[in-house]
Amino acid sequence: MGSSSRASISSSTGAAIPKLLSQTWRTKELPPAAARLRRGWIENNPDFVVSLYDDEASRDVVAEVAPDGLATYDAMPFPVMRADAFRYAVMVRDGGVYADIDMECLRPVERLLSGRSCVLAIEAWLTKARARELGYAAPFQVANCVFAAAPGHSFFREALARALALSAAVRSRAEVEDATGPRMLTRLFFEREWDVALASPIALTAPLHYPNLWPLNTNMHARHRAFGTWKDRRQRSFRRLWIERDRWVNPFPRALVRPTAEAFRSVSAGEVPWPAA
Repeated sequence: MGSSSRASISSSTGAAIPKLLSQTWRTKELPPAAARLRRGWIENNPDFVVSLYDDEASRDVVAEVAPDGLATYDAMPFPVMRADAFRYAVMVRDGGVYADIDMECLRPVERLLSGRSCVLAIEAWLTKARARELGYAAPFQVANCVFAAAPGHSFFREALARALALSAAVRSRAEVEDATGPRMLTRLFFEREWDVALASPIALTAPLHYPNLWPLNTNMHARHRAFGTWKDRRQRSFRRLWIERDRWVNPFPRALVRPTAEAFRSVSAGEVPWPAA
């Protein structure tokens, strides 16, 4: 565990991101690789309170935050959907940072959160054609493997409500991302101008192949190792990797975190934040 202090990182709007890290796994017993990555979060962020929620504890959080949605949560056909709902619920209740158990922390994350009430990361660059297929306003996808927010942030209140509402229609794994995962989160992000900031891909979600070597890693704070993925790796075709994942990103962006309003102005002008290098 980290420090028991509940210090916060204040934002310009008065909201604050607590120095908390929440993670979830089926049980309290982590696979060795996950335990090693978890130690990296603790060592790099020693003043954060670090909590691990197993299935029972995750359900308790959802029951506390959205008691009317608990039956829907229990009926979700795939465990990953409940994990998605939990991460939105714990942001509503506690705020702080959420990170998947297979996220690796390379540097302290506080500098990315200072002055913000909510920080989302870009996990993937898409082709423009793929973005149109998915209904995105710009060719990138927001991550749900890592994010941060002040408690009760409106974006995550709506994300939780949306996940619960859409989950009843899910019949196959192919529909999960659209109902509770990153596709749902990305469409929600583009719906209106939230009090949210976007982190450069290099900051929190550098591509899997990206070299952890100086100076290219100067701005890398975390990255997704993806060994805990719920997807069948055999289904990750080269075409999908090219159009949705692992695109080269700019290692030296002008800013590591940009306000959503600034990002939306770029989108309106036909640009996207942090164009690929």
